[in-house]
Formats: sequence, structure tokens, C-alpha cells
Amino acid sequence: MKFKSVRTLITTLVGGCILLVVSALVIFSVIANARSQALVKDETQALLERNIEARLTATASAQTEEIQGELEHALTLATSLAHTNAMMGLEGGNGQPLLTMSRRELSMLTRQTVVNNPDLLDAFIGWEPNAFGSDARFAGREDQGYGPEGRFMPWWYRTANGDIEVLPLGSDMENQTRGDDGIRKGEYYLCTKETLRSCIVDPHWYDYNGERLLVTSFNAPIMVNGEFRGSAGVDLAVDFIQGLLEEANQSLYEGAGEIILVASQGALAAHTGDPELLGAQASVLPASLQAAIARAQQGEQVRNLGTEDGMIELYWPFNIDESGNPWVLGIRLPEGTVMAGLYNMQEQLDDQGQASMWGMILMGLIIALFGLLVSWLLGTSISRPLRELANSMRDIASGEGDLTKRLPVRGRDEGAELATQFNAFAVKIHDVLVDVRASSESVHHAATEITQGGQDLSRRTDQAAASLQQTSTAMEEISSTVGHTTSASKEASGLSQNASELASRTNDAFGQVVATMDEIRTTSDEIQAIVKVIDGIAFQTNLLALNASVEAARAGEHGRGFAVVADEVRKLAGRSSEASADIRQRIGASTEKVESGTQLVRDAEQAMHELSDSVMRVNQMLGDISTAASEQNDGISQVSIAVSDLDQMTQQNAALVEESTTAAEQLKEQAERLAELVGGFTLEGDSVSNHHSLPSPATANY
Repeated sequence: MKFKSVRTLITTLVGGCILLVVSALVIFSVIANARSQALVKDETQALLERNIEARLTATASAQTEEIQGELEHALTLATSLAHTNAMMGLEGGNGQPLLTMSRRELSMLTRQTVVNNPDLLDAFIGWEPNAFGSDARFAGREDQGYGPEGRFMPWWYRTANGDIEVLPLGSDMENQTRGDDGIRKGEYYLCTKETLRSCIVDPHWYDYNGERLLVTSFNAPIMVNGEFRGSAGVDLAVDFIQGLLEEANQSLYEGAGEIILVASQGALAAHTGDPELLGAQASVLPASLQAAIARAQQGEQVRNLGTEDGMIELYWPFNIDESGNPWVLGIRLPEGTVMAGLYNMQEQLDDQGQASMWGMILMGLIIALFGLLVSWLLGTSISRPLRELANSMRDIASGEGDLTKRLPVRGRDEGAELATQFNAFAVKIHDVLVDVRASSESVHHAATEITQGGQDLSRRTDQAAASLQQTSTAMEEISSTVGHTTSASKEASGLSQNASELASRTNDAFGQVVATMDEIRTTSDEIQAIVKVIDGIAFQTNLLALNASVEAARAGEHGRGFAVVADEVRKLAGRSSEASADIRQRIGASTEKVESGTQLVRDAEQAMHELSDSVMRVNQMLGDISTAASEQNDGISQVSIAVSDLDQMTQQNAALVEESTTAAEQLKEQAERLAELVGGFTLEGDSVSNHHSLPSPATANY
């Protein structure tokens, strides 16, 4: 970035640095403040969460201890009744029962349990048939708590007016039918019988003396040497748990949350948020609550801070009986209510942080504006002398390049030093321009002479290049002619070679013909010898036939047939003699022709020998001609290459001459331009008339 004023440059740089520093400080302060606020928020939230967790834990622990105490007391009463019954079947060291009591006494003990514990609704004992002696003698005493067959099953309960009366448990003791709440009607007896341990039946609604109560049954088995003899139990109304938890919930953030109690088998024993759900199964609760309750039923304390529905939760498991299935106390609080104080404090911190940030930004802007003002004043104080110096230099530059003028020197500061050095620079430039003006004319005339010489050399070079072009063309034509001659001689040499080979083959063929003719003559001689033999045989046959005829004539009539045969043989012998004479004559003529043909073939063979020798000599001469033509072609090619190289060098020289001429022209133009530029300055000794003209070297005195 370029600036037209030093003042603007100084203001921009200094102001930019101030803005950068102030911005960095403001940003650092904002970031530090934000980090401090974030740290305070995190630590405060963590502290509040620990306090909430501690408060919930304390509440859950206190409530479960109170509830557990009430429920365990009821279970202890049932267990005591069961142990008392069991002692009747256990023998001591003397073989006698540990406890001897009548059924009436046991029934009265059960009644007294109800009397001594006003919170109990009832107490009961149910024996197996004939568990402790025969039941038959107690039949018909149903008004005393016996079954129709005398089975011991007293059930002592409170009436509406507070009296305590007895009834038999009846046939529902072992009834497997499940009610609307999913609990078997005989669960209080069947559970202990099946598991052989104490059982607590989940809270369920029961119509008791016309009043609907949420009842929990506590039962213990009567075990004698590992044998189940019956069950004892008590019933307790657990409505008090709902009131107890509602009071506890009201103490937590004014009842903003809710507390639930889930029994070991999943029934809701208490629900401060929705009492209508008491006695129902936990499956009616939302899925997220069911998952947390399921985890707690595994014996794990579950803490959820900030669930999807914005709740803070604690699920606290505790055990009452031996089943291993804990009861679960759940406390749920709205996160917005619990964290309201934290959120208010965070909003205040955010507002305070925003106010601090804007305050720091405002202070930074004030500091930045003050810094810009100071930098502007500083730039003005520095740029004022430079501006005055620039104005003086502009006056010098606008006076047609008058280098005789000088800047005034005032003071001893940097401006005065700059004026002094500028005057020295002007003197130096004046001297240099005087020398340049003197040299530029010399360069101008030298460039003119170089241009003229280059033009002459260019013309001569062009003529030499044209001659070399013609020579190169002629050499190319000669090279083409020699090439054709070489090709023709090579072709003639090939044809001569073929003719020589053909003559050789013909000579061999004539030799074979002569040999064949000799064989034919030999065969003819052999045939003549055979014909001579046949002629002799015919002659002998004729003599034999003649003798046979003579002998037949002598024989007379008996030799007539033999005479006929002899005559025929003689005729046949005569024809054989004539045929052999004809064959001999023809063979003689053939022999003469064969001898004549043999002589002709021998003459032809001699001629072919002479032709073959001539062809070989011609072939050798053509080979010599081809070799000489090839050497001549190579020589002409080398000459052509040399001429081409010489032509190329000539062309390059011509190009160099043209470049030299062009450079000389440019040098001449530059010298004229330099003279014109130097003439634009006013130097010492110049006159008005020659101010813009360049003196010739002859009259220059530089």
C-alpha cells in the first residue's frame, strides 16, 4: 500500500498499532472475563449439584429408614408367630417339644399380637392339615378359627367398632386365582409354602370393614426340621407411607417434585404426584422411570442429573425380607426449580459480563481515538519540512530543467541536511549531463557510419548467399544424376548376375543333353546288335523251315500237314528278316541324326561357355561402375553438405549484419533521444538559441 503523504503513513501505522494493542487488550480482557465466568458457573453448578445430591440422599435415607422400620416391625411380628408355632414341633435334648401350647393358646397369642399392635389390621395362623396332631377332633369349630375338617387357621381381625374377632381363613388359603391387581388370592400362604422363606405381598387395595385400604401382608413360614408346617402373618395398612412421603416432598422445594415408592414385586406403594396410581404396577409409569427403577431393583443406587424431561432423579433401593427383591424409593425434582437460583446467578453474571465488555470496548475506543490524534499531530510535525522541501524541488523541476538553481539551506536539522545534499546531487548531475551531451553526438556519428557499413556488407552478403544458392541447386542436380546412375548400374549389375547364373544353368543343361545323346547312341548300338541277333535267328528259322519242307516232301502224303506248317514258319521268318532289316535301317538313320545333334549340342555348349565368361566380365565391370558411382555420389553429397553449411553461415552472417544495422539504427535513435533529453536541461554556458539543439562533434568544446 502506497501513501501520498508521510503524515498519513505515520498516522496509519501508529494508529494501527494503537488499535491493534487496544483490540488485543480488550479481546484478552473479554476472553479472561468469559473464562472466569465460565469457571464460576461450572464450580457453582458442581457445588449446587453436590448439595442437591447430598440433600436427596439424606431425604431418601431418612424416609427409607422410617418406612423400613415400620415394615420390618410387622415382618418381625409375623416371624415371631411362625417361630412360636415351629417350637411346638421341635424337640429338646430330653426328647420333649421345646414348647407345649394348645391350639387355643396359640390362637389367643395371635389375638394378643393384634391387641398389642394397634397399627395392625389383623394377624393369622394357617397350618397344613394335621400339621401338629390330628385335626379331626376340632372339626365343626369354625367360630373358633378352625376349618370344616378341624384344620387350624385362626384369623383375628379388628371390627369397625374396634373389637377383635376371629374367623377361619377359609378356602382362599391355597387359591391360585389372580385378582385384578395380578396377585393370587392365596398369595399370603402360597408364597411361603413355595419359597420356604418370609414373603411380603405387594400393597393392594382391600375392602376392610367397608373401608378401602392399601394393605400389605407380611408372612413367615412355619418350618420344622426343613418341613413346611404352615404360615403365620400380619396385615398392615400402608396408607401412612403416602402421607409420610407427601410431607417429605413438601419439605423439598415446596413440593415441586414427586416421590414414589415401588414394592418388591413392582406395585406402587406411594406416589405423591398421582395418588390414583397407588396399588398399580410400575409398568404404568413412563419408560424412562421404568428403566431407572429396573436398575435400582438390581441393588444399584441410580442418580440422574438432567434427564430428557428436565428432572433430577434419585432411586434408592432397600430390602425388607429375604426375597432379595428390594423396595425402591424414587425422588424426582424439576431441574428448573432446583437450579433456579443458579440460573438467576448465571444471568446476573452474564449481564455483568456484558456490561464489563462494553465498558472495556468503550474505554478502548477512547484510548484509540486519543492515540490517532497524537499520531496525526506527530505526522504533521514530521511532514511539514518535507512538504516545504518538495515545493522547492517542484519549483526547480518546473523551470525547464534548470540545474543551475539551488535549494536554500536554513538551519542545521535534517531538512537543511537534505537541501545541502540535494544541491551536491544537482552539481553532480549537471557535470554528468555535460559529459553525456558531449558523448551522445560522438555515438550518433559512429552509429551512422556503422549503419552505412552494415548496409554495404548486407548487400554483398545477399549476393554471396544467392550464388551459394545456385551452386547448391546445381550440386543437388548432379547428386541426383549420380544417384540415378548408381541405381541403374546396380540394376544392370543385378541383371548381368542373373544372366551369368542363367548361362551357367544353360551350360549345365547342354552338358546333360550331350550325355543323354551319348546314352541314346549307345542304346542304338545295342538295339542294332539285338536286331542282328534277330536277323540271324530269322535266317536260321528259314533254313529250318526249308529243311522241314524237304522232309515233308519226302514224307509224301504223311508230311503234307507238316509241310504246310513249315511253309508258314518260312514265311514268318521272311517277314522277321524284312522287319529286322527295316529296323536296322531306321536305327542307322537315327544314329546319324543323334551324332549330328550331339555335335550341335557340343558346339552350343562351347558357345554358352564363352557367353558365361563374357557375362561374368560384364558383371564385374558393372560392379566397378556401381562402386565408382557410389563413391562419386558420397563425394558429391559431402560437397552439397559443405555448400549447404556455407549457405547457412552466409544466411546467419546476413542476419547478423541486419541485426547489427538495426542495432546501429537504434543506437543512433537512442543517441538522438539522449541528446534531446539532455537538451531539456539548462546547463551552464547554454544559450537560448542552442538550448534544444545538439552541437556537432567538430564544434563541441566538452
